[in-house]
Amino acid sequence: MKYLKIISAATVLGMVLLTSCNKGDSTRIKGIIKDLPQETSLVLKRLDFTSETVLDTLEVQEDGSFSYRFNTGNDMPGYYYLYAGNKRIAGLVLQNGVEVDLEVTSKGNIQKLEGSPESLLLQEVNKKLETTSATFDSLYTLYENAPEKELEALSMELGRVFVKYKQETIRFLYEHPRAFVNTSVVFQALPRQVYVFSDMRDAALLQRVYDSLSMDYPLSPYVNAVRERYESMQKAMQIEEAFLNAEVTDFPNICLPGLDGQDVCLSSLKGKTIVLSFWHSANVDMRLDNRELQEIYERYTPRGLEIYQVGLDTDKTAWATAVRDQSLPWISVCDGLGIYSTAVITYNVVEIPTFFIIDKEGNIRQRMNNVQEVIREVKNLF
Repeated sequence: MKYLKIISAATVLGMVLLTSCNKGDSTRIKGIIKDLPQETSLVLKRLDFTSETVLDTLEVQEDGSFSYRFNTGNDMPGYYYLYAGNKRIAGLVLQNGVEVDLEVTSKGNIQKLEGSPESLLLQEVNKKLETTSATFDSLYTLYENAPEKELEALSMELGRVFVKYKQETIRFLYEHPRAFVNTSVVFQALPRQVYVFSDMRDAALLQRVYDSLSMDYPLSPYVNAVRERYESMQKAMQIEEAFLNAEVTDFPNICLPGLDGQDVCLSSLKGKTIVLSFWHSANVDMRLDNRELQEIYERYTPRGLEIYQVGLDTDKTAWATAVRDQSLPWISVCDGLGIYSTAVITYNVVEIPTFFIIDKEGNIRQRMNNVQEVIREVKNLF
């Protein structure tokens, strides 16, 4: 459950705006902001790529009412947010021709929202995600600090919360097959980078979402992002199957710089049992994985085990600091290119942590995402 999604550059850049019918040359937001403190600004932002762009500061009357009309710049729907100061109080789906009437408190309690059915759906999915995230985060905090005898029970409870939420999310997708907000739903994540749809077997569901929306939004970058994601999953499954069924004994080679800046090649470890690991040094869960890997490393290195760990960091200084702070004894490499690293492309890594087990004959035996599975497989090999 400790997944950190790797989305292609095209996918990230694609998640911007949707195409739709032209309903007018502008959109209007009006309504009332209740309990807005004096000197607190009301700001409208637009989601652009992975960041938010400030569009304007809205004028609010003494009674809290406001009215704002603007042109989105195109006829495609997009995600827009209202902020009271630094607090996001409403998320909206807007496009030219839409007129939204909104009543919301300065704390984000929406009391009325009319004129945008898609915005209503967005409030529904965001509220459910927020509630589940709070529960999940609380449980995970307990899990991190619990004694060993309580870990299994907490792990099962975390799994139950995740599975229940995923089931409810799938039900939403089936009940609203042509809803624009599905393009955000399929990329949802719970705290600790636990993505709801990260399993490669989710590809069929994402393809269904794409097929349902592509008729209405054939040129939408958002819809194309969904397509890129399920195609990436399908490709990963094909490569994994090829790895498992391959008869060749030569694994793909990669050469990346280590802590001293000198390249270290994976091929230099031929003849050893190799754990090829992909991680990110800023992720707490993956640091904990390293502690568990250290135990098997110390135990089996004298018998021919080696770990080749690829950091998918863009800040090489932070990566090097993390490696030294943890006193990682194995081969640590990082080219600072993050998800654009040649190693990611070579091994088709779509989420981290990802581990490959390569035996002494050079066969890629397993691809997995759980450190406990890695430990069991290494023990089996020795």
